[in-house]
Amino acid sequence: MPGTDMADKVIPTASHVPPDVDEFELAGLKEKPSKKIRAPGIEGCYAWMECKLDHIITEVCNGFPYALILGKVVYLEVEDSVYKKENGSWDVEKAKPLMMTGSDEGMHFCTVNDIGKFEPYGAMFKNGNDPLKRIYKKEEGQECK
Repeated sequence: MPGTDMADKVIPTASHVPPDVDEFELAGLKEKPSKKIRAPGIEGCYAWMECKLDHIITEVCNGFPYALILGKVVYLEVEDSVYKKENGSWDVEKAKPLMMTGSDEGMHFCTVNDIGKFEPYGAMFKNGNDPLKRIYKKEEGQECK
């Protein structure tokens, strides 16, 4: 997960290029070895999410084909400088995550800001009870890796 400071480097990696083109070399990026998968991460990012392909859904909508690619996260690593150990959240003001929103005209690049609002996961449920609450609790002395 790159920050906005890496925009000019990582945006070219979204280019449609032949399989034999090294996108790291094309963009002037360095590889970061992954822990659980073969594909490397990008050195200099603030977080790395390693995924394994779960399945691909292909559809046609209004005459245009699209594919939804779903993966299972098998490893997540976050730089200590942007990770808040006290509550497990990220300091988005420091990280400045690079995001892209699409439109009919093209790609718009942006970041997020912390608006200071927090809600527990239970707020998503009508009765306020999160059915998965039990899995969020860490046992005494357990370290997240």
